[in-house]
Amino acid sequence: MALSAPIMLHQYRGHVQTAAPAAEPVTAAELRDYLREDATGLPDADANELVAEAREAIENTYAVAMIDQSWRMAIDRWPSGREEWWDGIRDGSIADLYGPASYTDLRLPRWPLSTVDSVTVYDEDGTSTAVTIASTFDVDTYQTPGRITLQRGATWPVALRANNAIEIVYTAGYGADASSVPAPLKRAVKQLAAYLYSHRGDMCDMGDAMHDSGAGSIMGQYKIKRV
Repeated sequence: MALSAPIMLHQYRGHVQTAAPAAEPVTAAELRDYLREDATGLPDADANELVAEAREAIENTYAVAMIDQSWRMAIDRWPSGREEWWDGIRDGSIADLYGPASYTDLRLPRWPLSTVDSVTVYDEDGTSTAVTIASTFDVDTYQTPGRITLQRGATWPVALRANNAIEIVYTAGYGADASSVPAPLKRAVKQLAAYLYSHRGDMCDMGDAMHDSGAGSIMGQYKIKRV
């Protein structure tokens, strides 16, 4: 009996933050005002910790970036990479089995996309080559999530390393400081931080906290809907 390689519709993707936001969307004073608390009951250090915890939970749940932050995504191959499959003989490409072999878009997980800072490809020996973004890709910051699109007439840069052959570094966020963050996102951070404060010392499931605080309801309008 001939054996065929399994079809992976979603390839492995590594994704790590390389530069954290320089500020938080809500200050310690703003959280205290929301809670009607004073600096004795809620010192700056504790308030800032609550805000950071709430912001990170919301960002990780909804893949949003509130204040500008840098991310590096590593993938094994480009979307149109023609990985051969076998059925006793070489039959063609996995891409032929589940869609056109001419995909030209690569979506970047964190949104809103601000800039694509670098694209690097690696050969079999791990030697890196920097890709000239301006002459290879169009960067789409309008879509959610953002994407890079292969320009007409261009080809995907050659990437031959078996694992993590392509690294893309990009910046996502509404701006450099809290003034650029939409008001609903700030309110979601306040509500979740306030919930965590009022349930300090309790065993708190973050999913329940998101729901019970109302932050999840606010973030529903930002949830990416797949068509």
